[in-house]
Amino acid sequence: MNRKHLSTLTLALAALAAGNALAADSVAPKTRDQVRAELLEAQRTGDIVANGNSGKKLNELYPSQYPAKATTQANTREQVLAELAQAKRSGELVIGHNHGGR
Repeated sequence: MNRKHLSTLTLALAALAAGNALAADSVAPKTRDQVRAELLEAQRTGDIVANGNSGKKLNELYPSQYPAKATTQANTREQVLAELAQAKRSGELVIGHNHGGR
């Protein structure tokens, strides 16, 4: 194969791979208004990578300038134990299952 054919084949394979990568994204495209709303929210919360080489977001570099992120409340010990007991009763939890033939 000469150099011209090899270059053409390489370019065709690269284009095919790029097309497959784009086709794999099955998420519906966003409208301009959706993208604009996401950008405004990111600017408001500082959830944008800062200029420079730090690789950090603005809200990481300057946390006092942006609203605090909402935290999720963890379950209490009693709640976890109640969920465990319910899982045992309903059969969702298998206890003593041998995972390796030992």
